[in-house]
Amino acid sequence: MQLTIEDALAVYPLSEGKLAAGKKGISRTISSINLMDAPDVINWMKEGELLLTTAYAIRDSPEEFVNLLQKLNERGASGLGIKLGRYWAEIPEIALLEADRLGLPLIELPFQFTFSEQITALYQSEFQRDTRRLNELLETQKKLVDFAMQADEYTNYFQSITSILGVPLAIVTSEGQTLYNMTRCSDMELLSDWPWNQDNRFYKSASNLLYRVPLLKNGKSYGYLLIQTENLLEAHEMEGIFHQAAVILSYHLEVIQNQEATAAGSRLGTAMERYLKGNASLKTVLEFAEALGSAFWSTPYVCMVSSSRADAWDHESQRRKLREIQNRLQDHPKTSSFESHHFYVMNRIYSLFPLLEEEAKDRRKYEDSVRLYADLMHSWDHGTRTCFISKVRTGMEEFIDGFRECGDAERISTELGLSEPIVMFADLEFIYLFKHIPQEVMIRYCSYLFRPLLDKEEEYTSEMMHTLEAYFANNGQVNETARELYIHRNTVLYRLEKISGLLNLDLKNTDHLLLLKLGLMFRHLMSSERQIF
Repeated sequence: MQLTIEDALAVYPLSEGKLAAGKKGISRTISSINLMDAPDVINWMKEGELLLTTAYAIRDSPEEFVNLLQKLNERGASGLGIKLGRYWAEIPEIALLEADRLGLPLIELPFQFTFSEQITALYQSEFQRDTRRLNELLETQKKLVDFAMQADEYTNYFQSITSILGVPLAIVTSEGQTLYNMTRCSDMELLSDWPWNQDNRFYKSASNLLYRVPLLKNGKSYGYLLIQTENLLEAHEMEGIFHQAAVILSYHLEVIQNQEATAAGSRLGTAMERYLKGNASLKTVLEFAEALGSAFWSTPYVCMVSSSRADAWDHESQRRKLREIQNRLQDHPKTSSFESHHFYVMNRIYSLFPLLEEEAKDRRKYEDSVRLYADLMHSWDHGTRTCFISKVRTGMEEFIDGFRECGDAERISTELGLSEPIVMFADLEFIYLFKHIPQEVMIRYCSYLFRPLLDKEEEYTSEMMHTLEAYFANNGQVNETARELYIHRNTVLYRLEKISGLLNLDLKNTDHLLLLKLGLMFRHLMSSERQIF
């Protein structure tokens, strides 16, 4: 039970009684009700209890009455109800004065109603109150659900949530920026103990009681919802509603950030197009790149250009496409916690994907991460034929180089007739460096290097060269090579031993490995001359 004495006095039939003394305590809360017939009942009283009595135990001594009032006050009782007419005709003056002094409500109960009737009425009132409160909470919850279903990017989320909850609130970003504040606290008072932990808690700011809920989505923090409350009990009842509002606001703040990132990326894409056409300076491009946020540029990243079958896009289609990419990455469990940027340059989707420090240092981990990004782009956009990926880059100034590497990777793969869905510039870097070497030089080099192998039967030569290429493609990993060729690892070792003997090269010697690497790259470069070798 959570009625106050004032509430109880408004409930029939207790309303037929009157408050005789202790008016200062009418806001005391009734947690339960007890009856007194034995003198030692005080030993069993609990905090918040309302004691009802006929005064039988104290009928012979007003001093005992005063003593009872004092003990009740010490126990934290909510008040004392006494039914006159049987043992007391009226409440002694000394008791009235003491009740006023203690601020302990002293109620003259209506004689014509039994204790049972009065107690039942109070509990029914409490039940009705709880039912009304529950219905109010359910109605508020329904309004929040309806709002979440109907809201769009033009909705004023903050004002709408304030209106639905019916309490003053504030929104603070994870960086400590106040986006909205309808509480009695100033922005400075709200952030007096910043930074905050990501937990739910009540706290006081400038004598105002606030409840703080972190705004989280997919493990990422978007800020905090702060609710000002006057009643701690009601605030506890509303906690579930507050958390539901926080979920809605988290989604909204995520949308805001995505829209800001999309807008910043769009401006950067336009600046890059103008730069590539000679209509803008590199300084201008870097100024737009800076708008993406310094946090992103402080970590390693890769650049990716995704080709598409569509020859042209209208701006609205581009915006929808970029928004879809951002939403899908946010929803994917492996990419939801990473910040990425996407924009159009020359009708191609240009993306910047972050890498962890350990991924940037480990070639295999780096390749796994970028292949994940590329695979996701392929699975979402069936119009994408190939993703061209730069080397690992760090810092804002390097992203132009990353963009150029993607372009070079596309050009070289076209020249070589490559049709892989993922092309990494790192795999073509040597080809990029040596592509200006005359073909006659390449032919003579390959003829000298591979002649002992090329003199064998065509089927044998093809099998051995395929094994050698797979061995280098898998960075010398025998098991990976065997898996790619669908043969036993011992077969790979046998073939490598034969190749080593025929070519008189040691595959454990780095100088010899470099000679073979150059020869294999020259073979790829000479796409029009491959039948010779």
